[in-house]
Amino acid sequence: MDARALLGRLSRLDRRAVFAAVAVVVVLPFLSPVEMRAEPSRETLAFDAALERAIGEGKPLLVGVDFGPQTVAEMEPLLLAVLDRVFAARCKVVFITFMTEASSPLRRYLERMEERHGLEYGVDYVFLGYASAYAYTMYGMGTNIGAYFHSDDRGTKLAELPIMRGVKSLKDVSAVIDVASNSMPRFWVQYAVAPHGIDLLVGATAVNATDYYPYLQTGQIRGLLGGGRAAAEYEGILLERGIRKEPGDATRGLGSQSLALAVILAFIVIGNAAYFLGRAGRAKGATR
Repeated sequence: MDARALLGRLSRLDRRAVFAAVAVVVVLPFLSPVEMRAEPSRETLAFDAALERAIGEGKPLLVGVDFGPQTVAEMEPLLLAVLDRVFAARCKVVFITFMTEASSPLRRYLERMEERHGLEYGVDYVFLGYASAYAYTMYGMGTNIGAYFHSDDRGTKLAELPIMRGVKSLKDVSAVIDVASNSMPRFWVQYAVAPHGIDLLVGATAVNATDYYPYLQTGQIRGLLGGGRAAAEYEGILLERGIRKEPGDATRGLGSQSLALAVILAFIVIGNAAYFLGRAGRAKGATR
Protein backbone atom coordinates (compact mmCIF):
# COMPACT_ATOMS: atom_id res chain seq x y z
CA MET A 1 0.00 0.00 0.00
CA ASP A 2 1.51 3.32 -1.06
CA ALA A 3 1.52 6.47 1.08
CA ARG A 4 -1.39 8.06 -0.80
CA ALA A 5 -3.60 5.02 -0.34
CA LEU A 6 -2.68 4.86 3.37
CA LEU A 7 -3.58 8.52 3.86
CA GLY A 8 -6.84 7.92 2.03
CA ARG A 9 -7.76 5.15 4.43
CA LEU A 10 -6.77 7.26 7.43
CA SER A 11 -8.92 10.15 6.17
CA ARG A 12 -11.94 7.81 6.30
CA LEU A 13 -11.07 6.58 9.79
CA ASP A 14 -14.05 6.15 12.11
CA ARG A 15 -14.19 9.14 14.48
CA ARG A 16 -14.57 6.76 17.41
CA ALA A 17 -11.02 5.60 16.78
CA VAL A 18 -9.86 9.20 17.23
CA PHE A 19 -11.78 9.50 20.51
CA ALA A 20 -10.32 6.19 21.69
CA ALA A 21 -6.77 7.30 20.87
CA VAL A 22 -7.25 10.55 22.81
CA ALA A 23 -8.74 8.66 25.77
CA VAL A 24 -5.76 6.30 25.90
CA VAL A 25 -3.15 9.08 25.97
CA VAL A 26 -5.15 11.06 28.56
CA VAL A 27 -5.32 8.10 30.94
CA LEU A 28 -1.80 6.78 30.32
CA PRO A 29 0.15 9.35 32.41
CA PHE A 30 -2.04 8.63 35.45
CA LEU A 31 -1.36 4.88 35.23
CA SER A 32 2.33 5.18 34.44
CA PRO A 33 3.39 8.80 35.08
CA VAL A 34 5.18 10.36 32.15
CA GLU A 35 8.12 12.46 33.36
CA MET A 36 7.15 15.80 31.88
CA ARG A 37 8.25 18.99 33.66
CA ALA A 38 7.04 22.51 33.01
CA GLU A 39 9.61 25.31 33.15
CA PRO A 40 8.42 27.92 35.69
CA SER A 41 7.05 31.02 34.02
CA ARG A 42 7.92 34.55 35.12
CA GLU A 43 4.56 34.80 36.93
CA THR A 44 5.11 31.55 38.82
CA LEU A 45 8.59 32.63 39.91
CA ALA A 46 7.17 35.99 41.03
CA PHE A 47 4.48 34.19 43.04
CA ASP A 48 7.11 32.01 44.68
CA ALA A 49 9.28 35.02 45.53
CA ALA A 50 6.32 36.88 47.04
CA LEU A 51 5.36 33.82 49.07
CA GLU A 52 8.95 33.47 50.29
CA ARG A 53 8.92 37.09 51.48
CA ALA A 54 5.61 36.57 53.26
CA ILE A 55 6.83 33.42 55.00
CA GLY A 56 10.03 35.21 55.97
CA GLU A 57 8.09 37.83 57.96
CA GLY A 58 7.26 35.21 60.56
CA LYS A 59 3.59 36.12 60.77
CA PRO A 60 0.66 33.77 59.97
CA LEU A 61 -0.82 33.75 56.46
CA LEU A 62 -4.51 34.09 55.75
CA VAL A 63 -5.68 31.71 53.00
CA GLY A 64 -9.08 32.03 51.33
CA VAL A 65 -10.32 28.90 49.52
CA ASP A 66 -13.13 29.75 47.11
CA PHE A 67 -13.67 27.03 44.55
CA GLY A 68 -16.31 24.34 44.17
CA PRO A 69 -16.57 20.85 42.69
CA GLN A 70 -16.72 22.20 39.12
CA THR A 71 -13.09 23.30 39.20
CA VAL A 72 -11.58 20.83 41.67
CA ALA A 73 -9.53 19.09 38.96
CA GLU A 74 -7.74 22.35 38.20
CA MET A 75 -7.70 24.08 41.57
CA GLU A 76 -7.02 21.25 44.02
CA PRO A 77 -3.44 20.53 42.81
CA LEU A 78 -2.72 24.26 42.86
CA LEU A 79 -3.97 24.68 46.44
CA LEU A 80 -2.17 21.57 47.70
CA ALA A 81 1.11 22.68 46.14
CA VAL A 82 0.88 26.08 47.86
CA LEU A 83 -0.06 24.48 51.20
CA ASP A 84 2.86 22.03 50.98
CA ARG A 85 5.20 24.99 50.49
CA VAL A 86 3.72 26.95 53.38
CA PHE A 87 3.50 24.11 55.89
CA ALA A 88 6.94 22.76 54.98
CA ALA A 89 8.25 26.15 56.18
CA ARG A 90 6.28 25.71 59.45
CA CYS A 91 4.30 28.86 58.69
CA LYS A 92 1.02 29.21 60.56
CA VAL A 93 -2.12 29.61 58.46
CA VAL A 94 -5.63 30.95 59.08
CA PHE A 95 -8.20 29.61 56.58
CA ILE A 96 -11.53 31.09 55.57
CA THR A 97 -13.98 30.63 52.70
CA PHE A 98 -16.79 32.63 51.12
CA MET A 99 -18.28 29.59 49.37
CA THR A 100 -20.39 27.09 51.31
CA GLU A 101 -19.46 24.22 48.97
CA ALA A 102 -15.75 24.83 49.60
CA SER A 103 -15.91 24.05 53.32
CA SER A 104 -16.18 20.26 53.15
CA PRO A 105 -13.34 19.71 50.63
CA LEU A 106 -11.17 22.17 52.56
CA ARG A 107 -11.57 20.12 55.75
CA ARG A 108 -10.36 17.03 53.87
CA TYR A 109 -7.36 18.92 52.46
CA LEU A 110 -6.43 20.12 55.93
CA GLU A 111 -6.65 16.61 57.35
CA ARG A 112 -4.19 15.49 54.68
CA MET A 113 -1.87 18.40 55.46
CA GLU A 114 -2.09 17.70 59.19
CA GLU A 115 -1.01 14.11 58.63
CA ARG A 116 1.68 14.94 56.05
CA HIS A 117 3.32 17.77 58.01
CA GLY A 118 2.52 16.80 61.59
CA LEU A 119 0.37 19.87 62.24
CA GLU A 120 -1.69 20.66 65.31
CA TYR A 121 -5.08 22.26 64.83
CA GLY A 122 -5.46 25.58 66.61
CA VAL A 123 -1.68 25.97 66.93
CA ASP A 124 -0.32 25.56 63.39
CA TYR A 125 -3.52 26.27 61.50
CA VAL A 126 -7.18 27.05 62.00
CA PHE A 127 -10.26 27.12 59.79
CA LEU A 128 -12.57 29.99 60.71
CA GLY A 129 -15.34 28.64 58.48
CA TYR A 130 -17.69 30.25 55.99
CA ALA A 131 -18.70 33.91 55.79
CA SER A 132 -21.49 35.12 53.52
CA ALA A 133 -21.11 38.89 53.20
CA TYR A 134 -17.71 38.83 51.53
CA ALA A 135 -17.26 42.54 50.84
CA TYR A 136 -18.42 43.55 54.31
CA THR A 137 -16.24 40.86 55.90
CA MET A 138 -13.11 41.58 53.85
CA TYR A 139 -13.24 45.25 54.69
CA GLY A 140 -14.05 44.68 58.35
CA MET A 141 -11.27 42.14 58.85
CA GLY A 142 -8.86 44.95 58.15
CA THR A 143 -9.57 46.29 61.62
CA ASN A 144 -11.13 43.45 63.63
CA ILE A 145 -11.30 39.79 62.56
CA GLY A 146 -13.07 38.79 65.78
CA ALA A 147 -16.04 41.01 64.94
CA TYR A 148 -16.79 38.85 61.88
CA PHE A 149 -15.65 35.41 63.03
CA HIS A 150 -16.68 34.86 66.66
CA SER A 151 -15.60 31.19 66.63
CA ASP A 152 -13.85 28.77 64.31
CA ASP A 153 -15.33 26.04 62.12
CA ARG A 154 -15.48 23.70 65.15
CA GLY A 155 -17.24 26.21 67.39
CA THR A 156 -14.18 27.16 69.48
CA LYS A 157 -13.97 30.82 70.52
CA LEU A 158 -11.14 32.65 68.78
CA ALA A 159 -9.70 33.78 72.12
CA GLU A 160 -9.19 30.10 73.05
CA LEU A 161 -7.12 29.33 69.92
CA PRO A 162 -3.35 29.82 70.40
CA ILE A 163 -2.82 30.73 66.74
CA MET A 164 -5.31 33.62 66.98
CA ARG A 165 -3.83 35.29 70.06
CA GLY A 166 -1.66 37.58 67.99
CA VAL A 167 -4.00 37.87 65.02
CA LYS A 168 -6.54 40.62 65.57
CA SER A 169 -6.79 42.09 62.07
CA LEU A 170 -5.36 41.70 58.56
CA LYS A 171 -2.42 43.82 59.68
CA ASP A 172 -1.31 40.85 61.78
CA VAL A 173 -0.92 38.47 58.82
CA SER A 174 1.96 38.66 56.39
CA ALA A 175 -0.23 38.21 53.30
CA VAL A 176 -3.58 36.97 52.04
CA ILE A 177 -3.58 34.10 49.54
CA ASP A 178 -6.86 33.59 47.72
CA VAL A 179 -7.24 30.36 45.72
CA ALA A 180 -10.45 30.99 43.84
CA SER A 181 -12.35 29.97 40.72
CA ASN A 182 -14.58 33.06 40.85
CA SER A 183 -14.13 36.84 41.12
CA MET A 184 -13.26 36.84 44.81
CA PRO A 185 -9.64 38.03 44.27
CA ARG A 186 -11.00 41.18 42.64
CA PHE A 187 -13.05 41.90 45.75
CA TRP A 188 -10.00 41.32 47.94
CA VAL A 189 -8.28 44.04 45.92
CA GLN A 190 -11.21 46.45 46.32
CA TYR A 191 -12.06 45.83 49.97
CA ALA A 192 -8.77 44.79 51.59
CA VAL A 193 -5.74 45.65 49.42
CA ALA A 194 -6.82 49.21 48.61
CA PRO A 195 -8.04 50.34 52.06
CA HIS A 196 -5.67 48.32 54.26
CA GLY A 197 -2.56 47.87 52.12
CA ILE A 198 -2.22 44.10 52.55
CA ASP A 199 -0.20 41.88 50.21
CA LEU A 200 -2.41 39.63 48.06
CA LEU A 201 -1.36 36.48 46.22
CA VAL A 202 -3.83 34.72 43.93
CA GLY A 203 -4.37 31.22 42.58
CA ALA A 204 -6.97 31.19 39.81
CA THR A 205 -8.28 29.06 36.97
CA ALA A 206 -6.55 29.52 33.63
CA VAL A 207 -9.69 31.18 32.25
CA ASN A 208 -9.93 33.70 35.09
CA ALA A 209 -6.19 34.37 35.37
CA THR A 210 -6.20 36.78 32.43
CA ASP A 211 -8.56 39.07 34.38
CA TYR A 212 -5.93 39.52 37.08
CA TYR A 213 -2.91 40.49 34.98
CA PRO A 214 -3.72 44.22 35.20
CA TYR A 215 -3.75 43.94 39.01
CA LEU A 216 -0.48 42.00 38.86
CA GLN A 217 1.16 44.62 36.65
CA THR A 218 0.12 47.44 38.98
CA GLY A 219 1.33 45.61 42.09
CA GLN A 220 -2.13 45.23 43.62
CA ILE A 221 -1.60 41.48 43.34
CA ARG A 222 1.90 40.35 44.37
CA GLY A 223 1.83 36.92 42.76
CA LEU A 224 -0.42 34.90 40.45
CA LEU A 225 -0.68 31.18 39.71
CA GLY A 226 -2.99 30.63 36.74
CA GLY A 227 -4.52 27.19 36.25
CA GLY A 228 -3.17 23.68 35.94
CA ARG A 229 -0.08 24.72 33.99
CA ALA A 230 1.05 27.03 36.81
CA ALA A 231 0.25 24.34 39.37
CA ALA A 232 2.50 21.91 37.46
CA GLU A 233 5.24 24.55 37.37
CA TYR A 234 4.97 25.05 41.12
CA GLU A 235 5.00 21.30 41.73
CA GLY A 236 8.28 21.23 39.78
CA ILE A 237 9.73 23.89 42.09
CA LEU A 238 8.70 21.83 45.13
CA LEU A 239 10.36 18.74 43.64
CA GLU A 240 13.61 20.62 43.01
CA ARG A 241 13.66 21.83 46.62
CA GLY A 242 12.90 18.38 48.02
CA ILE A 243 9.62 19.55 49.56
CA ARG A 244 7.86 16.88 47.50
CA LYS A 245 9.27 13.49 46.57
CA GLU A 246 7.07 12.76 43.56
CA PRO A 247 5.05 14.72 40.98
CA GLY A 248 1.48 15.72 41.81
CA ASP A 249 -1.74 15.58 39.84
CA ALA A 250 -0.99 18.84 38.00
CA THR A 251 2.21 17.37 36.56
CA ARG A 252 0.44 14.17 35.55
CA GLY A 253 -2.38 16.26 34.07
CA LEU A 254 0.18 18.22 32.09
CA GLY A 255 1.38 14.96 30.54
CA SER A 256 -2.19 14.03 29.60
CA GLN A 257 -2.84 17.43 28.04
CA SER A 258 0.41 17.42 26.09
CA LEU A 259 -0.05 13.89 24.73
CA ALA A 260 -3.70 14.56 23.86
CA LEU A 261 -2.72 17.72 21.97
CA ALA A 262 0.01 15.80 20.12
CA VAL A 263 -2.47 13.11 19.04
CA ILE A 264 -5.06 15.70 17.94
CA LEU A 265 -2.42 17.62 15.97
CA ALA A 266 -1.25 14.38 14.33
CA PHE A 267 -4.80 13.57 13.20
CA ILE A 268 -5.24 17.13 11.89
CA VAL A 269 -2.02 16.85 9.85
CA ILE A 270 -3.02 13.44 8.50
CA GLY A 271 -6.53 14.65 7.61
CA ASN A 272 -5.26 17.72 5.80
CA ALA A 273 -2.53 15.80 3.95
CA ALA A 274 -5.06 13.20 2.78
CA TYR A 275 -7.45 15.94 1.66
CA PHE A 276 -4.90 17.90 -0.39
CA LEU A 277 -3.31 14.78 -1.91
CA GLY A 278 -6.78 13.51 -2.83
CA ARG A 279 -7.73 16.84 -4.39
CA ALA A 280 -4.45 16.94 -6.34
CA GLY A 281 -5.10 13.42 -7.59
CA ARG A 282 -8.63 14.29 -8.75
CA ALA A 283 -7.39 17.43 -10.52
CA LYS A 284 -4.70 15.42 -12.26
CA GLY A 285 -7.28 12.83 -13.38
CA ALA A 286 -9.61 15.53 -14.71
CA THR A 287 -6.89 16.98 -16.97
CA ARG A 288 -6.18 13.68 -18.70
